[in-house]
Amino acid sequence: MKSLSLIIGASIVILLFSGVLAAINEFRSTDIQACYDVTTGANETSTSISLVHELFGDNTISAVVTSNITDDAPIPYSYTSNTKALNITGLEESEARRLTIDYLTDGLWDYPGASLVARMWPILLGLGEFGLIIAAVYAALRRDE
Repeated sequence: MKSLSLIIGASIVILLFSGVLAAINEFRSTDIQACYDVTTGANETSTSISLVHELFGDNTISAVVTSNITDDAPIPYSYTSNTKALNITGLEESEARRLTIDYLTDGLWDYPGASLVARMWPILLGLGEFGLIIAAVYAALRRDE
């Protein structure tokens, strides 16, 4: 019975793992919105913007770009972490526009210890999961003796 309850507990932890990861990332990040006035020249459909803060995880998936020009389809294409430069493509040629960038940045920059612990939580949860499975196997085998 003990091994069955441990297996059920391990299954619940596995099912909740993705929600826990999302909650940890929400805790670690802060949402920032900034506006930039950009003009593209002839035959230019991309631009590079220097952000104030680094993108969360240095990943362009953390950024959403909108434009006041309806023909624009701005897409955050690449990011250079050492210069904080976000390259945006999908813009119309020879237009002046206002780009609004909504992006995530590290919200725990003032608390590096908390950021480190928050990054370690998924590893600790994974180790705990393996511990539950090993305990369930041990309890089941010990019962047979």
